[in-house]
Amino acid sequence: MRIFTKILPTALLIAFLAQASFAANGNIYDRDLVRGFLGLKGDFRSMKSDGVKLINSATGKSYSKIYVDGHVEIGAEHLQLRTWFDIDFMPITPERGDTEWFSYGITWMWGYKLLHQNSIFNIIPSIGPGVELMNTRASNNTELASSFGPTLNLELELRLQGGQFSAGIYGGYKVVRHYGWDDLSADNASGWPSRGDVNADRAFVGLKLSWTMLNNFQRREKDLF
Repeated sequence: MRIFTKILPTALLIAFLAQASFAANGNIYDRDLVRGFLGLKGDFRSMKSDGVKLINSATGKSYSKIYVDGHVEIGAEHLQLRTWFDIDFMPITPERGDTEWFSYGITWMWGYKLLHQNSIFNIIPSIGPGVELMNTRASNNTELASSFGPTLNLELELRLQGGQFSAGIYGGYKVVRHYGWDDLSADNASGWPSRGDVNADRAFVGLKLSWTMLNNFQRREKDLF
């Protein structure tokens, strides 16, 4: 797919910058300063019209381009550099009559705190490639039709942090390309191609809650008092 030609150079650039950021005094990173973290996110997403048309062609219904998405983040940070896996799912499955659609996926994100790592307020831009599985059901009596596609996620978070807990507002844009379902022929999806990349990009805005673990240095310091 054409989207891979865009994701590959970006991923290589991220990998190069990550190694340069980790390197300090000849070491890749200081294990005592690595902190793991967990995050929960929820957002509203607006899908491009071509993606909605694909869903409507598969279900025969008229779905809204706006829907709710949920996420779980699992990752680690070293000073200001952060990397994590963003696992996204749809807590509410959109339905029209006996039809439905939903998607889930995973993204490998890289981000950087523009201010000090322990600043009360921070700005965190991030980017990462991933994959997504979109599913539709035309009726209760039919099997799921699935489309697997590559993604590229760009996100900006405004964060308030207090100790190990933080809350943030985030927004961004997710590039999504799906390969048209093979069963969407001219007979059941008039005027809609059954093959080729489908633009299912989404713009989004939401809220995030995070918990960051103590690193080895902080745990040893805590044990002393």
